[in-house]
Amino acid sequence: MSDKPQQAERDKIRVGSPLPFSVFGAEGQLLLAEGTIVESDRTRLLLLRNGVYCDAVTESPATDAGTDGAAAAGEQTPLSQLRRDYALANARRRLTLTISAGESEEAYTAWVVGVHDKNILLTAPRLPTGTLLPVKVGHAWVCRAFQLTTAFRFRSSVIKVVYDPFPQVLIEAPQHVEQRTVRSRPRAAVFMPVALEAPQPASGVLVDLSVSGGRLAVEQGSQLDHRGQALQVDLKLEMLDTRFELSLKAKIVAALGACDGRHPRVHFFSVKFEEPNEIERLVLHAYVSGQLAIEANSLWQVLTSAVPVNTEAKR
Repeated sequence: MSDKPQQAERDKIRVGSPLPFSVFGAEGQLLLAEGTIVESDRTRLLLLRNGVYCDAVTESPATDAGTDGAAAAGEQTPLSQLRRDYALANARRRLTLTISAGESEEAYTAWVVGVHDKNILLTAPRLPTGTLLPVKVGHAWVCRAFQLTTAFRFRSSVIKVVYDPFPQVLIEAPQHVEQRTVRSRPRAAVFMPVALEAPQPASGVLVDLSVSGGRLAVEQGSQLDHRGQALQVDLKLEMLDTRFELSLKAKIVAALGACDGRHPRVHFFSVKFEEPNEIERLVLHAYVSGQLAIEANSLWQVLTSAVPVNTEAKR
């Protein structure tokens, strides 16, 4: 996301006109989606005062040479397009809840801003159009969340609704919470270029990673095509100013196909690492734990996305 916009961009936010870009708050929460009508002078003023504006193209800092070369040449490969979309999504990752009025009702996503006296402060949920979901004090919600390895479900009621400095909702502390373990190990969202040794060498990216495996994305037409297929995944991890190069034997446990509708030329596979040694497990555990800590640290994400000034040399 960019810093505060130039005057020319500010002038594009007009009462009665659709937004030409999405506007986010400093914590990454969506204030108003692209195409939504700016309905009042007060709304426009809040956007100008509190908004951070989404750039048209957001690049992730680490890519493989092949993808960078294609980007430099102006080519839009399936994996380079995937990289931009996933980098933007990962930059906005927050702790989330999905809320619905009942078990079979439509669910909406809200970001967790914080917890006070066990009550939970959320960004106000929005409709797919970007407009706010009508919320009143006393509304009862079915809430769901997923953290690390466990899915949670509980019922809660709205205590308070506030619209300044951004729309937010306070819900009461849950009295009873249903828990269900759905993964044996936590996974971190990543976008990690890898080299694959299969029937034919190929390149791909891991879009999530755990000690035991991950989700792999490759371009349509690769030689990966079936469950049980063996392969080797070569990856590089940077930690503590050290690069760790791992060559992990793996097998495909699920062929997911083109499961992201935005990227029909990218196919996804779930892979399991086959008996990594102790050092490999420790390196993977340390890396995944570090990525999960970053995902949970909203302040760190905000500060590191700003332009650094008066930076001192590392000691």
